[in-house]
Amino acid sequence: MTEQKSLLNEFIEEFHIQCYRGVMMRDYTSLRIGGEAPCLLVPDDAMGLKSLVDILRVEDRGYLIIGGGTNMLIKDGGVDEVVISLKNFGTHQIVRDDGDDVVYFAQAGVSLQAVVRETINKGLTGMEGLIGIPGTVGGALFGNAGAYGYQIMDVVEKVTILREGVLRIFNREELYYGYRTGGFLEGDVVLGVHLLLRKGDSEEIKKAAQGYLREKKKTQPLGEPSAGCVFKNPEGVSAGRLIEESGLKGMRVGDIEVSRVHANFFINKGRGSSQDFIRLMDMVREKVLSDHGVVLEPEIRIYGKD
Repeated sequence: MTEQKSLLNEFIEEFHIQCYRGVMMRDYTSLRIGGEAPCLLVPDDAMGLKSLVDILRVEDRGYLIIGGGTNMLIKDGGVDEVVISLKNFGTHQIVRDDGDDVVYFAQAGVSLQAVVRETINKGLTGMEGLIGIPGTVGGALFGNAGAYGYQIMDVVEKVTILREGVLRIFNREELYYGYRTGGFLEGDVVLGVHLLLRKGDSEEIKKAAQGYLREKKKTQPLGEPSAGCVFKNPEGVSAGRLIEESGLKGMRVGDIEVSRVHANFFINKGRGSSQDFIRLMDMVREKVLSDHGVVLEPEIRIYGKD
């Protein structure tokens, strides 16, 4: 194992990979919760990432990919996996203009909102309903982020993925995407996406986006630490509505509280722990099941150890 460890260290040193030892994951998640990770690595490009993953596979070491740290809960005991940040994967630009159709490329680590705002400013339609959704493009693809009748996978032309050590390109039709899933496999690493957008009336697109953002600000706790929606919406009904109808707004365990603005958001009011969060999830699920006969499924992804 000493030789394998030195292989990773030699790679980090030779290719000048940014490496941070003993990081606290609460500093890298929107919920501001999470224990220690052994190290966080920041590769610069796709081949550096592929080489890094290949070495970790040889060493039989797990890895966890993070972008903006949204829609995830890291437990207080931290993670054993090596954490890989895609923050250097930040390129986004128009790559093809076919008359009314425009192909826009974005790497996985770029902020989703940077892409949404840039495409809106260029008079391109297809992304405006995603305004205000936090996180990165890679995370949005993995969870098929959406709102107001829009979902990102609807405008995907093709996606570049690292799967089992091989760089592959998939057309949208090859991915079995659906509600809150991009159709990727466990262990896939999304590197970038080509989005197929259409030219439209710039002012109309901006007006629609501004309306969505106003509504989002009124109905979601955008300024408070959360991980986004905790539960998936059951078919035909809003999870937030069910939680609210059960009288659970403001319910609290420790410093984790069911938002008084939107009941499907849990807010970290200060020093909330993963145990508090998970306990509150369990209590909410039990009450909704009792009141409505509906089993709420988590949308948030949970990692780590107690």
